[in-house]
Amino acid sequence: MSPLVFRNAAFTVLGEAFWGLGAALVASSTVLVVLLRQYGASQTMIGAIVAIESGAILLPQIAGVYLFHSRRKRKVQLLLWHYAIIIPFLFVMGGLAYFADRMSPEAVRWGMLACYTAFVLSIGIIMSAWMDWLAHLFPVEIRGTVTGLSLCASSAAGTGGGLLAGWMIHAYAQAPVYAWLYWASGAVSLLSITVFFLIRDPAADEAEDAPRTDSGMLLRLFRESLRDRNYRAFLVGRILASAGFCVVPFLAIYYMSPAGGGLPEGRLVSYGAAMTAGIAVANLVLGRLGDRRGHRLGILVGIAMQALALAVALVSAGRESCLLAYLATGLATGASWVSGSNLVGSQ
Repeated sequence: MSPLVFRNAAFTVLGEAFWGLGAALVASSTVLVVLLRQYGASQTMIGAIVAIESGAILLPQIAGVYLFHSRRKRKVQLLLWHYAIIIPFLFVMGGLAYFADRMSPEAVRWGMLACYTAFVLSIGIIMSAWMDWLAHLFPVEIRGTVTGLSLCASSAAGTGGGLLAGWMIHAYAQAPVYAWLYWASGAVSLLSITVFFLIRDPAADEAEDAPRTDSGMLLRLFRESLRDRNYRAFLVGRILASAGFCVVPFLAIYYMSPAGGGLPEGRLVSYGAAMTAGIAVANLVLGRLGDRRGHRLGILVGIAMQALALAVALVSAGRESCLLAYLATGLATGASWVSGSNLVGSQ
């Protein structure tokens, strides 16, 4: 590994660690669900979280191809997008949480959901461009390892963030604790993006930029991909897996209910940190293993963990059940990220 690649890998791992910490402080599957339920959110509104995360992440990605087409300027453009568009929504949500008691419950829950939608949408716009930018920094032979290490660091820090969020919700129940969490998340996220600025992108020194991709070319490439049997199998498999895992936000509702064990809100958020711990383990192990044995293995492990998470919630309740369900959910999610992205990127 060259000194430049090692430097970029180190800053990628550190930047992802800070981002994971910030994200876990306001995890949508636990913290946002608990907050919305406090202000009267219905089952339908809670279910909308998954729809938002699926649609707002996936559908806008095509826009990134046009907004961030310049390889020389892409690093700066992507990072400034975080500063100006993505992260400010966290501070706005913190403001809504701070003034929540002076607003109607309906305004609070719809305001939070609207801001969360805009937050996820702004991430979706840059998602493909961001992954492509990071991927081109590292040779394909070590890309899975670097991806696994960085996402493991993100999730390991996120485990601490989840535990901290749970403790704060339990200890400061009467204070504007959710506002503090969102503001802290915004501050840590700003630090994360500042670290990414330290990465040295060789493409920034290129004399000529890559030609801009047009819509016709994208359609041709997509049609060519669909002719590949492996690509079709991967696409259908991921669609089915995502559809089957749309119940994750309802795990929080179930385990807080009498049928699921009646766990207190703060404890539920703390137990939810097992999900980020599972993501950390999956990324660390499957990233390296995928470079050696192929990333299809990680996809299969993820599907098995997904089935385990659902089975645990169906047949058991209480603290141990909650921990195991979230742990298996994290293993499934981590496998999807590190193995899925590298399986496609290596083709």
